[in-house]
Order: sequence, then C-alpha cells, then structure tokens
Amino acid sequence: MTPPPRRARRPAAAPDPRHRRGAAGEDAALAWLTARGLRPVARRLRTQLGEIDLLLRDERTYVAVEVKARSGPAAERAVGERQLRRVARALRALVPTLRPRPASLRVDVVAVELGPDGGARAIRWFPGRPFDPR
Repeated sequence: MTPPPRRARRPAAAPDPRHRRGAAGEDAALAWLTARGLRPVARRLRTQLGEIDLLLRDERTYVAVEVKARSGPAAERAVGERQLRRVARALRALVPTLRPRPASLRVDVVAVELGPDGGARAIRWFPGRPFDPR
C-alpha cells in the first residue's frame, strides 16, 4: 500500500518588517547586556503564560528582559504594567526548571532606538526591582 501524498508546503511568507525590527532590537540588547556581565540563558522563550524576549542570568538572579525596538525615541513607553506582570508570571512559572536555583528574579526593559540602517542608535536599560522566586 502506498502512503498518501504529502501536502505541498506553502512558500514562506516574506518576513514582517516588525519582526525584523524586533529581532534587530533583541540582537542589540543581548550584545549590550552581555557586555555588561549578564549571561544569556534563552531567547524568545514561549510559555503558556507569555513570551520572554531574553532570559539572562546575573549571578543567581534570573532576568527576563522585555525588548522594545523603535525607529524613534522613547520605545520604553510601549511597555505597560500589564505586560510586565505577564512577563513576571511567565518567569515565575519557569523557576522549577532553572538551574542553578534562582535567589531572586527580575524583569527589565531594554529600549532600542534603531537608526535608518536598522542598527542600534541608542540603547536604554531599565532594570526592574528583584522579587522572590517563590
């Protein structure tokens, strides 16, 4: 008996400019934060409770980073309290899987201002307040 024919794959859609801008912002933020001593753990981490753009470690503090990349200034204004709470819930849900065990957790915001060429013109880091992982 012959197997059923495979369905033809649709050609990949052209990447959305927002996704390219977001990826460029995440790349710039990751390079900037690692240059300041944070260690990368994961990128674009999806959980049932939300997505974490970057997960880094600063000693035994795990840091979820929400990255906002815009072509104009003040990209950080696009991050609201509701979004930060969602990222914090997603981070707290990951605690049982994190090694070494976290002493504390933190949610930071990194705003990346992109130039006309798509490169980072300015990066602003807004560290959050550490909170208990329990």
